Amino acid sequence: MNVCFSASVFTLLLAGFYGLMEGFRTTENIKKTAGHLSRRLDEKGRENALRKREAIRMRAEREGIWSRIDKALVYSCITRYLPGITTEKFIALITCAGAFVFISSGIADGVLFGIVCTAAFLFSVYVCIKLLEMRNLRKTGDDLPRLLDLLGSYAASGAVYSNIFARISIYMNEPLRTVFDECGAEGRLSGDVSLALLTMADKIEHPQFKQLVRNMEITSRHSEDIAGLVSDSRRSLRDYLKESSDRKAMLRESAINMVLLLVMSYVVLSISASLAETRVNTVLFGSIPGRITLGVLGTVLMMFFIQAASLYK
Repeated sequence: MNVCFSASVFTLLLAGFYGLMEGFRTTENIKKTAGHLSRRLDEKGRENALRKREAIRMRAEREGIWSRIDKALVYSCITRYLPGITTEKFIALITCAGAFVFISSGIADGVLFGIVCTAAFLFSVYVCIKLLEMRNLRKTGDDLPRLLDLLGSYAASGAVYSNIFARISIYMNEPLRTVFDECGAEGRLSGDVSLALLTMADKIEHPQFKQLVRNMEITSRHSEDIAGLVSDSRRSLRDYLKESSDRKAMLRESAINMVLLLVMSYVVLSISASLAETRVNTVLFGSIPGRITLGVLGTVLMMFFIQAASLYK
């Protein structure tokens, strides 16, 4: 009886010891598997980060009409208003709309009128996009001093970038509020604050904002010296505002000259129409000299607006 009991106890102890060893072995295998998966995820994350950095760099260096349209859609916030829109879809949509305008106006009053209406339609789309870009530029410029003040206050409290994006966004207006929210969300999900900052800099056209965010990205990888960054950025912003004020004064003078040109052109056309005993509309649209004058004035207005849009930054 004792022998049977002792054998049973020994068997149970042996089974328990074997189970314990198997448990240790299973735990070790689980740790190895988890470590392997973690390394693979880290490598995958680094590959994705490098791929995104390369995409940002290539987009910043790329030239051509396609790249300019791509940037215009981002800078004007059209991609934010229409999340599904892409450069290809936008070009296809504008092409279809332009073809419809050309066909309908051409049927109404000839091929030449169709060409003029199509050109006017395309130029109006360009003007709308540029006006949206200029509005976002102005709003971003208005928010930059407040942004530097917030960064300075957080620097004094010892905060780091990864903890301040959500706090900053609530004090910003659009489009900065959205881009800071997106930057904070991307930084939390990916854990790569540097990449999130580079992505944010690529969403806003304002040159001072781009410079500030790229400097933030550099300090996030090195010293986290936010106070020094804020001090340097304030000096740079003062110089930029002075230069921007001079450019806008030049634009105001050019706009006044353009208005004077239009008024003088209308006066000349009115005199010509009175001498011919007809109306101004008949002179403009019903005669070859009037159409040439209208084309020249339209071309001058287009050139002025394009130049003004480039100097507004």
